[in-house]
Amino acid sequence: MCKIALQAQQARLANSYFLYDAAVVPLPDDGFFDADRWGREGGLLMTAEGRGAATIFAFGGGEYVLRHYRRGGLMARLSDDKYRWSGLAQTRPWREWFLLGEMYRQGLPVPRPVAARVARCGLFYRADLVTQRLPQVEPFADLLMARPLPEQQWHEVGATIKRFHRAGFYHADLNARNILIDTSGKVFLIDFDKGEQRTSASGWQDENLERLRRSLLKFQKSRAQFWFDASCWHQLLLGYGG
Repeated sequence: MCKIALQAQQARLANSYFLYDAAVVPLPDDGFFDADRWGREGGLLMTAEGRGAATIFAFGGGEYVLRHYRRGGLMARLSDDKYRWSGLAQTRPWREWFLLGEMYRQGLPVPRPVAARVARCGLFYRADLVTQRLPQVEPFADLLMARPLPEQQWHEVGATIKRFHRAGFYHADLNARNILIDTSGKVFLIDFDKGEQRTSASGWQDENLERLRRSLLKFQKSRAQFWFDASCWHQLLLGYGG
């Protein structure tokens, strides 16, 4: 397989550290990661709500997704977006950017990483990540709320997850919203925060699949209409094992 090259560059301006793909964007500044800026300047395309809120904006002829890192669970009560500093290489966006970059280079279906920012404030930091927008995609969960999907689509979801597992890529939160499907049926995985590359082993791979199954069951339980049952899961496993 022909690997795709990214031109990773790093820079520092005052207390902000930047990582970016020079083949896609020039050296960014803090304003590039300011969601309000894109609204003021007319570049805002849409905003997703929730803890994983994303800002989709247009810049320089491309479309991008900006995500501000936010905490969940009990830690969010102390600070919803501050993380303890333990070195730049250990920050959430640096790790996710390089992980995405490796998957993208290998031709796996993920969004191309574009830029990351770490704004250090003493013993803590805040962070953001920008990726290229995937065209004409919808979350797996939203599609299942609208209509039943054919067996082949379930096969494709399973086969795509298998490609990541075979290459040793672990997704820390594989759920029905972190799987996107485009109009041709191609499957993508997104949001690899806390993901990593591991030695292939059935233990964590089975855990990944079980996490997805629990996500689908949770949607099924909380929605009046959600097209998922045991036969759907069987078809996904057939695709995964094929």
